[in-house]
Amino acid sequence: MKKFRVEVSQTVEVELDESKFTDAFMEEFRRSFFPFFEIGEHAEHIAQMVARGVIDVSPSYFIEGYGPARDMGIKAEITGTEIDGWPA
Repeated sequence: MKKFRVEVSQTVEVELDESKFTDAFMEEFRRSFFPFFEIGEHAEHIAQMVARGVIDVSPSYFIEGYGPARDMGIKAEITGTEIDGWPA
């Protein structure tokens, strides 16, 4: 049996409605989930969940901590994949 280690990188483009990430929302999110202080931290969090296949950001999809993607203005899509430096 032969074992392989292959590095796969994905690029995820995330769009967020900044008006939804109010001070009250950010405070509640920090209390219940992660200590995020910037909207960019939310973009990174959502991107890694999309890349891992943990969430789907179709408009009605409910994302834990955010609610329905549509209601928070969350959109994300994988725009690129590389395997060991080669585009897939």
